[in-house]
Amino acid sequence: MGSFYLGLARVAIRRPWLIPAMLGAAWAFRSNKWYRSPPFLPLPSKAFMRWRMETAYGRNGTAIPSRDLERYLRWGSDMRSRMKESAKW
Repeated sequence: MGSFYLGLARVAIRRPWLIPAMLGAAWAFRSNKWYRSPPFLPLPSKAFMRWRMETAYGRNGTAIPSRDLERYLRWGSDMRSRMKESAKW
């Protein structure tokens, strides 16, 4: 899972305008009751991340290509924006 966060850091350094999308994705995937145990950060559960990596790439621990991560962040941000727009109607 460390490679995932390292990939996020690389994308954030190269594409700082994606940081709001990263924060939105982190908030969307946070663990329930994240505030009750250290490190007191809204991070996804290890089980969820393991499952997500296995379903996306066939095995856990795979380094996510930066291109995939950027594409997902843009898509997720766009979908959350569209959901907010449709909720207004």
